Amino acid sequence: MSPAIVTTPSRWFIRGFLVGILISGSLNAVSYFFRSEGGGNLLGTAPEHYEALGFPRTLWETGNMYGGRFIDLPGLLTNALFAAALGAVCGLLTQPFRRRLNELVERFEQAVIAPQRGTFQFSLRGLLTLCGLASVAAAGAHYALAGNPAVLGIIYALGPWILVLIAFLPVGLDWQQRVAVLVPTALLLMLAAVATGAALKPPLEFDKVLLYIFVCWTPQSVLVALTLTVGLVFYHTAVAKQ
Repeated sequence: MSPAIVTTPSRWFIRGFLVGILISGSLNAVSYFFRSEGGGNLLGTAPEHYEALGFPRTLWETGNMYGGRFIDLPGLLTNALFAAALGAVCGLLTQPFRRRLNELVERFEQAVIAPQRGTFQFSLRGLLTLCGLASVAAAGAHYALAGNPAVLGIIYALGPWILVLIAFLPVGLDWQQRVAVLVPTALLLMLAAVATGAALKPPLEFDKVLLYIFVCWTPQSVLVALTLTVGLVFYHTAVAKQ
């Protein structure tokens, strides 16, 4: 087996643990929509709305400095302990399925890692999609400079899906190189959101924009990861039966 993905029991436990942390982060992010008034102030158009987040305990809310601190430390500790417990459970759940997971990793590496590493090219469909994304980005830049809050809504709602699409557009790349494409693109999209927030009337503080990106992107990232994982599992299971 290729050593690109280590498959020792401890590594599977760590991966399961990190999945639990990601799920806990997603629960904290989703709590914003349940704890905040009228969907909060995601677009900067309702600054009077009450905002809060935290699961299972509230750890932040507008207008409360918690004795001079930005977040509630006991609430943060409770949520961190919950995340650690959930991560430990997910890590332990990987252990009975190590053999099956190792087989899936082997098939994944054989199918996904390109035979000619470093080849960077686009298919015709990919080029057309890239042109469409460039057009959308140009239109978004125009409205962002004009301070249109709809641009923030698009980044919040579609950001993770756009990033995955961009990462998968080039052909002939292995998964490590796709991650190398994904990371700087995500940073650029976050900078675009911050710039859009600064152009609003009244402007939306950059830390609030980053908070809203966390609130909107984290649950979607979990959904994207789950969709890709389930798709890969079904695909390789079907291939193995042929």
